Amino acid sequence: MVLSSQDTTFAGEYSSITHNQKYMQLKNIPRHGSTNTYDHSVRVAHAMSYLAPIFHVDKESAIKVGLLHDFCMVDYHKDDKATHHGEWYCFYHPVEAVENAESEGFYLNITEKRAIWSHMFPLSKSIPTSRLGYMLTLADKKVAFEESFANAYEAYQHGYILLRGMTLRLLPIRK
Repeated sequence: MVLSSQDTTFAGEYSSITHNQKYMQLKNIPRHGSTNTYDHSVRVAHAMSYLAPIFHVDKESAIKVGLLHDFCMVDYHKDDKATHHGEWYCFYHPVEAVENAESEGFYLNITEKRAIWSHMFPLSKSIPTSRLGYMLTLADKKVAFEESFANAYEAYQHGYILLRGMTLRLLPIRK
């Protein structure tokens, strides 16, 4: 699943984050079976830009947390469970995302940090405590759902084509 032209243009508008060298490394980290972490974060931030006026949340703050919420350099498919003391990715990556954002000079206020820390709710160490936090949680889940099922139709079609030529033989049930 590649970024749409709208998403690419949107990412360009926030180049202070999206063109950061470390942030661009997210392009090499897979996410949800059909995309990468960079593209996922851009999609979440773009969704946040639409939701901000509905939730009465500062749009720039919403976009910033959308872009930075998964700023974790770990491929959870290859996580060896030793690096983070056996902790699951869903619990440690929000904390690491905030740490990485701050180490790269992206200022986050306490509301933005809490939104990122809680975006994996209910699989997180904290719950959302603001509209921004709930909005990030919802946007992330919506985008993740779309990305996770992006290839479902193609997989179904492929499976259908494979099965279409086969003859199924039913065995009698023994009593």
